[in-house]
Amino acid sequence: MRLRPASVYRYLLLGIGVFLGVYMIYSIIGYDDGSHVPIRPQRHLYLTVSQDRIGSRFGNLAPKRILYWTTVFGATVPHTMLSDCPGLTDRCVIDTNRHQLSSADAVVFHAADISKFPLPVTRKENQVFVFNSMETPDNSGRFAVPDSFFNWTSTHLHSSDAIHKYGSFLIPTQVAESRGFKVQSYYVQPKRFVKTKSGVFGLISNCHTTSKRELALQELGKHINVTIAGKCASDERLKTICPPGVECLDIFEQYPFYIAIENTVCNDYVTEKIWNRISVPSIPIVMKRRIYKNILPPNSFIAMDDYKNPIEMSNHLRALESNLTAYVEYFNWRQKGTWTSAPWNSPGYRNGVCRVCELLWKTKDNGTDSTKSYEHIWKWFDDESQCEKDEFVRGWLSG
Repeated sequence: MRLRPASVYRYLLLGIGVFLGVYMIYSIIGYDDGSHVPIRPQRHLYLTVSQDRIGSRFGNLAPKRILYWTTVFGATVPHTMLSDCPGLTDRCVIDTNRHQLSSADAVVFHAADISKFPLPVTRKENQVFVFNSMETPDNSGRFAVPDSFFNWTSTHLHSSDAIHKYGSFLIPTQVAESRGFKVQSYYVQPKRFVKTKSGVFGLISNCHTTSKRELALQELGKHINVTIAGKCASDERLKTICPPGVECLDIFEQYPFYIAIENTVCNDYVTEKIWNRISVPSIPIVMKRRIYKNILPPNSFIAMDDYKNPIEMSNHLRALESNLTAYVEYFNWRQKGTWTSAPWNSPGYRNGVCRVCELLWKTKDNGTDSTKSYEHIWKWFDDESQCEKDEFVRGWLSG
């Protein structure tokens, strides 16, 4: 069959029109203005690029490597430790292979585990060695290291380079709103302030503490009901009232007061005794006000050292029990919403390894110096912690 020239041109123009139409549709659908995130982002793709090809930019692009030289209380650190560090998950990587020492930007040593591993014999220039412990000095091993071995500290102390605390940061709600944080409410239904039992409740497993907490509670118990559960209970039925791994917050809530005294009294050392029970509408009892006054909201706890002796303290506790209005004043920070907690590991409130990662990306201009060192790490730890023994309890019992 013979095609006429007009038909050829017509089919050609039609084909061109179809191609242009498909191309325009594809351009519209496939257009990316860079405002959305790919469904499957290729994390750390730049690691496959040769350093020779991109030169000096490599150091500014590659994530910082944080090497855990030791275990943490015998456990290997998971490589996913940075997964709860918003904005930093691609900025650093966690490594536990000590053969990668030469490529690490920071090397973390958990104090209580240092003695289990030989110390590195070499270190590259500007490599940061980090001293890490969430525990008090006496519970951190005290293994000797060379002078000026550590550059940074990561402990429970607020004066650490990278604070590593047990709980969140409680902050005024006004501060949270100014930073654009979502405000977490700690409001309590008023009926929960009415208690079914009297006195003080404590779940205690360490019966012989450095602070002699047990002696203070024993004397206090002569003047007001003090119920001790756990391993240190004198009543066999109370020894197993709260199985291991169970918080038993419902039991704490039955009492107007609960014991939150630490085994050791040291600066900034506040553990799960407070943080795991922050939602309980009962008043925590601590030993020294100075430890908690910059960590917890004002008038949210009762400190033993606010009273001359156990009798004076028990009188105040009984007065609160009989006056619900006065008792509820200790929860004004909840009911009025004047305090909240910073979102976990949010900027400005980083914790532990998240803060170490953040510091690795800062410069001297931002107040971070990777070349500094602590000449005597254990002296620094002791001086900053200002741990007490039983001086307070001895004086309190004789007051």
